[in-house]
Order: sequence, then C-alpha cells, then structure tokens
Amino acid sequence: MGRKTTSQTGVRVREHNTRKYRGRPDKYFMIRYYNSTLKRYFEEGAGWSSRGMNAQKAAKIRAELLGNIQTGKRPQSLKEMRLMDIEREKAEKQAAEKEEKLNISLDTVAQEYLAGLNKSTQLANTSRYNNHIKPIFGNTPLREIDPLSLERFKRSLAKKGLAPKTIHHTLTIIRTIFRKAISWGYYSGTVPTNRVDFPKVNNKRLRFLTHDEASQLLNELAKRSPMTHDQVLIALHCGLRSGEVRGLKWRDLDFKSKVVHLPTTKGQESQQVYMTDPVKEMLLERIPEDAKPEDYVFPDTKGGLQFKISDTFPRTVEDLGFNEGLGPRDATYRVVFHTLRHTFCSWLAMQGTPLYTIQKLARHKSISMTERYSHLLPDQKQDAVRAMAEAFDQKRQHDNTEAREVGR
Repeated sequence: MGRKTTSQTGVRVREHNTRKYRGRPDKYFMIRYYNSTLKRYFEEGAGWSSRGMNAQKAAKIRAELLGNIQTGKRPQSLKEMRLMDIEREKAEKQAAEKEEKLNISLDTVAQEYLAGLNKSTQLANTSRYNNHIKPIFGNTPLREIDPLSLERFKRSLAKKGLAPKTIHHTLTIIRTIFRKAISWGYYSGTVPTNRVDFPKVNNKRLRFLTHDEASQLLNELAKRSPMTHDQVLIALHCGLRSGEVRGLKWRDLDFKSKVVHLPTTKGQESQQVYMTDPVKEMLLERIPEDAKPEDYVFPDTKGGLQFKISDTFPRTVEDLGFNEGLGPRDATYRVVFHTLRHTFCSWLAMQGTPLYTIQKLARHKSISMTERYSHLLPDQKQDAVRAMAEAFDQKRQHDNTEAREVGR
C-alpha cells in the first residue's frame, strides 16, 4: 500500500490491497503536521473510509490540531484527541448512571428485593407490596420519598382500617427496600423510615384453646382435611410455628428417640422438640412407602414447600364459632394457627410446669417471653404464704397455751 497525496494540504492516503469498500479498495487517511511547541513533525492515522473518514474530514481534524497548538489548547495530537474522546464518553456514561440512580424508582429496587426472598416470605411480602406500597410509591424515585410522605402514607393505611401489625409490616418492607438500595449502590441518602414512628404492635396472644375446643377442632378437621388435621395436631402437641410445620422433612424425624429436629431458624442452631405418642402415631401413618429423606412431611400439591397452612383451618375455626364477635383488630383474642403454639405453652403452665422448662420446650430466646404464662401457673406463691402463716399461728397458739399453763 503506497502513500499518495490528496487535494487537501497535509493529508495523505493509502489503499488496502484486498479489503474493499463500496466496490473499491478501502482507503486509509493520514495527516501530517508540525508542532511548533515540540519543534517536530507528526504523522498520524485519521481513519478508514469504510468507517466514515475522507480527505476533507482529515483536513478539518488537522486544522483543529494546528489551531490548538498555536493557542495552547487541548488536544494537540490525534492520540490525545482520542484519549479525550474516551474520557468524555466515560464521564458522560458515569453522569448518565448517576442520573439514573438519582431517579431510580422504588419499584425497581423492590422487584429485585422481592425476587431474592424465599417462597413463603416472598408470597406474603409481595402481596403487601402490591396491595399497599406500589400504588402509592411504586413509580416514585427513592430520593423523593421522605419521612413526611411516609407519615401521610401511614395515616392513610390506618384510615383504611388496617391493623397496626399490618401497617408495621408494610413500613418494614419500605425500610428494607431502602437498605437494599444502599447496599446495592442505588441510593446514598438517609433511610426515611428512620424518622417515622412505627405503630406499636402487641404480639401477645391472650386466647388459648380449652381441651374441649381443641378436640372439636381436631374432630372437625379430620372430616374436612386430614393433612390440616395432622398439622394442627403436631403444632398443638409440639408447640411448632406454622413455618416449622410446613418446613418439616422426613429426615428431621427420629422415631426411635421420639424427637423432631428442627432446621436452623432465626439464626439459631438446630433445635429439638419431642413427639407425643399421638404425634408419633400420626407421622408413622403419614409416611409414604417411597418417602425420601429430603421430602416434605406436609408437601404442596407438587411436592414442594407449602406457602401457607390451608384455608381449611381458618374456615373451620370460624364455623366452630371460636372467633365469633371478634374483628381483625382483636388480634390478641382471635384464634389463628399461632394460637396452637400459645395453647401448648398455656397447657404446660396450667399443669405446673416450671417456666424455665416451658422456655426450653417452646424454644424462647429469653425467659421474659415465657413469663407471659406465669399467671396460669398454680398459685404456688399463695400456698407458700398460707403455709407460712399457718405455721406461725400454730407456734403462737402453742406458746400461748404453755404460758397459760405456767400461769396456773
């Protein structure tokens, strides 16, 4: 490829031997110029005609470089010009990304957050998000959501009649979305929920089932849904939570020792609960001949993890009249699946089981969580005081009798 001059001053061209462009040899244009500051000539490639270069464009670039050399501006070479173009593109890209982050919507982060949850939590949180949060803040940029707008949002949920616990959960989802946005580099501001007062939630349940009510519930469920019956039985006899019941696998059961090994939950180590004879008998009847260790004891229709306990449970509770006259806000008195765990602890207390033992059986983190059942314990303190008083009275009567005899 030999170099040839063009009609443009300082612009030369050479043709490629084999590469074609529009039926002709592709041309490569070069510029030659003198840098008076460095006192030397430079020759640099301007580009191929197949990529949009021609003699006129090359001449224009050369003239720009010569003008910059005379005035001391940048760039003063094609190499420097290309580096500056790369730097400018990089800066523009960073500015665009920064602008995109500034305008990122709550929904964009929320979808990433929800997609990463386990199935059970995902179902509940997605429902709350879609029903309450997305219609109000879904399209709103994170930077435009402030404590005042969240306070107004909180009041609107209360006006709709939502329970404090539901409002608390909803605000917690928003708080988690903002924290995820910070950790993922989408947001650098203050989490607005930090300056919002969350509704106070009373998690204590006062209602527990009597023996008669528990029998009614189990008998009715046995007719309607054997699986729900079995889930209620193990929750009632072992004090299990809904998630623990649904998450049980056959590998977790030790029939010889009559022990259920619960997988790690809430950051704790593996824990044990004890099977009663009715529970052991029920589980042995449930186990399929081809059961595998990793199979769920109470699977969904596809053999996977159940999202929630069947709606047969709340319908049966309502039909039996256990929640008659109670509204959604009467959470401490309503019978729900967690009432079974509360019943387990209450029955233990009523039969005189020490609080420390109840704590271990219920797997409470602290004894303060167990002390709510102390009022159900047999009144041992009153008996102790009564015995003390009776002993004192007996001693006093004895002393008085002796004194009268001496006085005679």
